[in-house]
Amino acid sequence: MSTGITSLSKLTEVTTVYPFAGLEVPLTLVTIGFVVLFFVWQVAMEAKHHKAIIGSFTASPAE
Repeated sequence: MSTGITSLSKLTEVTTVYPFAGLEVPLTLVTIGFVVLFFVWQVAMEAKHHKAIIGSFTASPAE
């Protein structure tokens, strides 16, 4: 795969050399949103699991 650039003398004329240019901000926001939702989902699953474990455990107060 070639970009077609053979010399750096016309570097100022080079514009976008990668796909999806201009979508950096939306894709970053989607990624951040996915990470936040994943962590919320993970915390909820762990809380449910811990409640199931601790729910069957009864302790007497220390004397």
